Amino acid sequence: MGIGMDAYEQMGRELFEKSQGAPILLIGMGGVGGRIVAQIDKMLAKDSPRRDKVAILAIDTNVKDLRKLREQGIETIQISDERLVRQYLKDHPQYMSWFPNNIFLNNRGMLEGAGQIRAISRLAALAAEEEGKFRPIEEAVRKIAAVTGSGLKENIMTMVVGSICGGTGAGMFIQIPFYVKKIIQKVLAIPNVMVRGMFLGPDIMAPIQPGDLNRQAVYVNAYACLKELNAFYLLQRRDASSSLLRMEYYDYGENEDLEAEVMESRQMYQAIAKDLSSKGVAVLDEEIPEEVQEEYLKRNGTIPYDHLFLFDSSFNGGTIGQKQLAEVERMIASMAYVHLLTDVGENALSVEDNFILSTIGSNGMARFGSAGLCKIIYPGEQIMQYCSMRWITELVDSYWMRIDKRFEEELILAREEQAMNPRIQLPGIIERYQEIFLEETSGEHASMASLYAQVFMQNDDGTDFSLADRFLEQIEEMIEDATSKESLQRLGESCMDISIDQWIQSPEAARQGVATNKQSIRNYRAAVMKVIDDTKYSLPNQMIPATLSAMIQMSDRDSCISQILGRVHPIAARYLLYAILEQTAARAREANEDCFGLELDLISTADYDISGKNPGLPIEAILGKRMNRKQMRQVLEVYEDASGRTAANLTAYLSAQLRANVYETLQKRLEKLCDLYRRFFNVLESSTEDLRRQIRELKTMGRQSSVGEQYICCSESCLEALYERFALMCQNTGAELPQESARMILRNIYGEMELELKKNNMEDRRREDMAYNNRMRTIFNQAVAEVMQQKAREQASSVVEISIYDAFALEMQTELGIVREHDRARYDAMLDAWIKSKVSAAMTMAQPWIGICNTVGATTMSVYLAMHPDNAVRMDNTPSVEATAARYLKERTTPQGHAVTVLIHDNFRQNELICYKARYNLLIENLDKFKREGEAHSYYEQRINRIGQLPGTSRESEIITVINPHLNKYWCEEGFLPSIYPSQRIVDEKNNMRAFFYALTLEKPCCVRLKNTKGKISWWFLRGMDTIRVKAAGVPIGSSYADLYEAMKFNRDMKYTLLYYGKSHLHRIKAQSMQDQLEQEIYTQPIIADMIQQEKEPDDENMLDIFEKMSRSMESAQFNRLLEGLAQFIREYCEYMFDKDEVKVIYACRNIRNAIATFSKLYQRSKQEKLTYREEHLLSVFLELYEEDDMADSNAGLSKVLYDTDDPDAEAAVAKDEPGEKIFTDDYDDLA
Repeated sequence: MGIGMDAYEQMGRELFEKSQGAPILLIGMGGVGGRIVAQIDKMLAKDSPRRDKVAILAIDTNVKDLRKLREQGIETIQISDERLVRQYLKDHPQYMSWFPNNIFLNNRGMLEGAGQIRAISRLAALAAEEEGKFRPIEEAVRKIAAVTGSGLKENIMTMVVGSICGGTGAGMFIQIPFYVKKIIQKVLAIPNVMVRGMFLGPDIMAPIQPGDLNRQAVYVNAYACLKELNAFYLLQRRDASSSLLRMEYYDYGENEDLEAEVMESRQMYQAIAKDLSSKGVAVLDEEIPEEVQEEYLKRNGTIPYDHLFLFDSSFNGGTIGQKQLAEVERMIASMAYVHLLTDVGENALSVEDNFILSTIGSNGMARFGSAGLCKIIYPGEQIMQYCSMRWITELVDSYWMRIDKRFEEELILAREEQAMNPRIQLPGIIERYQEIFLEETSGEHASMASLYAQVFMQNDDGTDFSLADRFLEQIEEMIEDATSKESLQRLGESCMDISIDQWIQSPEAARQGVATNKQSIRNYRAAVMKVIDDTKYSLPNQMIPATLSAMIQMSDRDSCISQILGRVHPIAARYLLYAILEQTAARAREANEDCFGLELDLISTADYDISGKNPGLPIEAILGKRMNRKQMRQVLEVYEDASGRTAANLTAYLSAQLRANVYETLQKRLEKLCDLYRRFFNVLESSTEDLRRQIRELKTMGRQSSVGEQYICCSESCLEALYERFALMCQNTGAELPQESARMILRNIYGEMELELKKNNMEDRRREDMAYNNRMRTIFNQAVAEVMQQKAREQASSVVEISIYDAFALEMQTELGIVREHDRARYDAMLDAWIKSKVSAAMTMAQPWIGICNTVGATTMSVYLAMHPDNAVRMDNTPSVEATAARYLKERTTPQGHAVTVLIHDNFRQNELICYKARYNLLIENLDKFKREGEAHSYYEQRINRIGQLPGTSRESEIITVINPHLNKYWCEEGFLPSIYPSQRIVDEKNNMRAFFYALTLEKPCCVRLKNTKGKISWWFLRGMDTIRVKAAGVPIGSSYADLYEAMKFNRDMKYTLLYYGKSHLHRIKAQSMQDQLEQEIYTQPIIADMIQQEKEPDDENMLDIFEKMSRSMESAQFNRLLEGLAQFIREYCEYMFDKDEVKVIYACRNIRNAIATFSKLYQRSKQEKLTYREEHLLSVFLELYEEDDMADSNAGLSKVLYDTDDPDAEAAVAKDEPGEKIFTDDYDDLA
């Protein structure tokens, strides 16, 4: 995969060699970054062999978002502090040197989040690092380094993802990569660490903002991030230690120390170019100058990101449209996953390393890029859901609800007939459900025959008996057991123990015998009542327990109803319940009838007065009277009859009342169960409606595919074709519901019955109805839908689980109505064209998500078609790249000439083809969304011009508009962050010169040196009534002219004020002067006169004398550019005054030169004494600038000197004739 090793020195070899499965450190910053890494974490299977080599962390301020990530198992770092900003700054005063001065920020709590204010995020990160919260980063590095096994320490791949548009992620955009480099260097003891970045741009984030001001802030922060990054990139080609840019964890080093060895650059670059070419990637430059050094790579330690991917919503050739942020984040996560964790990554990272080397040709600036992804997806899982859900809904309609629908139809018809004939009886659910069940389950053509076998068993004689009958028999047996206990029988028999022959021996014996018998009757009655009380609930509780826990406890007993309901289909369970309920109700009525009229105390109501004189007397009173034995026998025989009938009635009552109580209790519970089962079946309709809604959504999956996805074989016609095959495979699966599902349904319904039995009023019932329906829907989904879906998957998986190639074929067959058997050759040709057209469309959709200027050639791009081996063409049972390319690609190169690399590996999903493009080698000025005419630049300039002003309101969105968007309050100044546009950097330097000249020559505003009471001289800016100390980065500048010139790039307001008033001054002078008098008056005009200083005060200095002083301290290159800038300034002044009349311009410039030279102290001294070499050289150079021959082309002279800079990109921009800026631009009006 790498390029030829003989092209590299040892250092290069170790840097570019990559081992399979190198460890990866992935960091998500801010809310966006956290969600992206969470998606990547989900894509990376928990059992993946690479899991131990991948460390994923998220850094954010939002506690809720971080909690979700932690629940997913992602390591998180919360950057926040409980203190207010001002309290934290008070404890850390050193940070006040860069934190923005703003009262609204100072009173803000750091726990509130960054809120699009980047400096707060920087402050919070410092607080977090101070508290040791960044330790997980080091721990992650150590962990993945320990399992790498590669032996190459350089192979840790670090990627930072997030958004450059918000507060948290954008606020850590610069320092976190520096921190990570430091940690990896520390842990692995290596000198060079590469960090890559993937960040969302403002076009994606702007549409979701709550208002225009927040939307503008998104663009401002993005522009500020890239401007800062560009400034660090600019430091690669100069001594970074001389830069004023300072950032925590940033090792600015001294680049000039890296100039020790010169590498064999041309040989190295040719090897790189060869390798890139083999991957279909052209290189912009043909060769690198020989003086470029090998040690260039070490300078990567002074930059945050070695390569940065940016993503826009619109780009060259397309747009992602109005997509939800979550959808975009998911797609970015997919691209990052493909880029890092698949075979595409193994190839792409090698290409990136080579491109990083190739940035030598662009002075290390071409580090921007982007990626585009389009997956051709056969959504087999969604199609399986569609087919299984549809099959379940049809199964519920045609099978589960079949009896209910027949009954409902009959009920509607009966009601219509009843409306015309009131004598018509409506069918009852109990009786009719049983009848319909038998009709549907028995007979030769029964549609639900399998349910019959669940309900009916066969006797030994071959006759059928129902489980309901068996259950009822068990009830009778238990009642019989309860009433036929031996102790109870003995008590009943004791009531019959009457011996009249013995009792008539004496009145005392008779009275004693009656008393004994009465006690036996009382004992038997008490025993009967006790049996009834003890058994009327205990027996039903054994058959149909009142609570779920009791039912579960007794579920293994044959007498418990769970033994039959838990083993049959819910339809059969309803039949059994209705059958049992019908018989139970009948038997309860019969038992109550048997109880009716039974007298349980005939002894006290019997008439013992045989004489008829004292009716109603108790037997004891009668026996107390005198009577003979015959009379006594007659009385005792009456008693014996009453006692015997009382005992018999007690025995009958025991049986009848116990049966009545038991059956009534069972009837009540059965009614609840029947009603709950009925309601469960009613809920099925609403549950299947939920499924139908999902089916409707799945039916449109082809039209609703996400950005970067192209679904195949999922049109309505394709889904219909697949479902027909699916349903055919599942046609015999309808009644086979596992017993565990039946038990789950029973248990949940039983739990509902327990609740129903405890409810006290209708209000309780109404309140619970909705909750019940929701619970039953859950039970249906768990016990029925999910189980049946799994059964359907097992039964018909072969229908849906097909390869990409077969999916293409089925799609074409369905859409075009072509069958292979009709004309095989034509079919194969059409399928070949069909597949290639789909892949070609996906390649077009896979455009990198970045807009670039048209001046940039589309040559730095790598293109991949990646797939699982199951989708590849095999030759000799081995996947063949060439044959696979021939199947899927029209050409091996894109229309733009990029070769397509075909990758076949089992780390790609079987149901996907991946079209992936990565664009590299872009300069920041190539990015279309950040061009000068764009929104980002416009909003950024507006913000910079408003810094320090008071917001319109105290609303946070208003406060943002006046806060410095940079990580340092001084970084809005050009001296810290040069323009991102090379040609503008030239213009800025020219404007600095002009402002400097105006500062010395204007009356007001101007810059003057004043002496304080202690005699110290300092520069002051006079504007109107204001006298302002001139500073740079908050520190007063020195007193020299060179210090004032350097201060221009640190005082934006002062510079543009001087430029504005300078332009106005020129307009006013020209307007007040007569054209024919200009040639004589030009030397006395204020600006020129101040340069000449013909009538100077003692403290006044001639411009040449000023330059002589500046030459003592300035670098020669910088001084030469300033000197040439003065020449250009005078020429532009004359061109404006004389309307570019070349003769007058040349004449005026010569005379001004003569005047400046004549009245300079240096020139006067040259006549009296010998000048130093430096002075002679300055005077000669100054005079040469105005030689007549040069004056004809002063612009050429300026170009020669001015563009001889430390900024090669600026030189290149000038060479391309990019538009510069005229001296009299209207931009100064707004800026001033």
